[in-house]
Amino acid sequence: MRCYGWLLGLSFQALATPVPLVTEIFPPYQQLNAQGQLHGWSVDIVQQLFAEAGLGYETQVLPWPRAVKMANEQPGTFIFSLLQTDERLSKYHWVVPLCPMRISFYAAASRTDVAPRNINEAHNFIVGIEQGQANYKYLINHGFRESKNLVVVGQNHQLRQMLALKRVDLILVSENFVEQQNLRHPGQTELRKVFSATELERTLFLAAHLQTDPDNIKRLQQAYRRLFAVTPPRCQTLAGTTD
Repeated sequence: MRCYGWLLGLSFQALATPVPLVTEIFPPYQQLNAQGQLHGWSVDIVQQLFAEAGLGYETQVLPWPRAVKMANEQPGTFIFSLLQTDERLSKYHWVVPLCPMRISFYAAASRTDVAPRNINEAHNFIVGIEQGQANYKYLINHGFRESKNLVVVGQNHQLRQMLALKRVDLILVSENFVEQQNLRHPGQTELRKVFSATELERTLFLAAHLQTDPDNIKRLQQAYRRLFAVTPPRCQTLAGTTD
């Protein structure tokens, strides 16, 4: 899926070479409305930034592993919303922060037998995770293995279905994602937060390939300061209300 963002009055050169921008569907940060248009907490910030910076862009909405692959391999590519982790720090330009994110383990509310209190006790259960996410590396680093207690799916919306079918006992996801899914799909399997992965309380960023035009990065960073120096993005002010 491709979406185009243009600012009236851009030069012909800018229009001829839009900045490549990749993302995924990840409510509430990136999602589609009833008209099939991309919107969401992070989308709103990114659109404002590119408009303020005077940069034309072309957005591709891809499965997350493909989006990350493109951002890793294609110079000049921007990606959002990318969780900043220690492992990723040297691999990208971290252009501007978008939204904070809290990650927790969830179980089906009906599964009272699933009640680990920490990551060590969670080893006794099967955990579902989306492919390509930082959460996956976190679980691997804590001893989870796909052949034993880890199930990987292609897209995050599949995780709730896996819980309903009892193919997994727990899922590791964003708290805001769960809240949005509850609002949008009230008939789905009810979820219960089991415990939080405090090590994964990080910030989602607009990031870029290391070989990206420094002027584009500078323009976006300056635009961010102009837009949000006084009033931060809405999702940053909402972060404290998700627990």
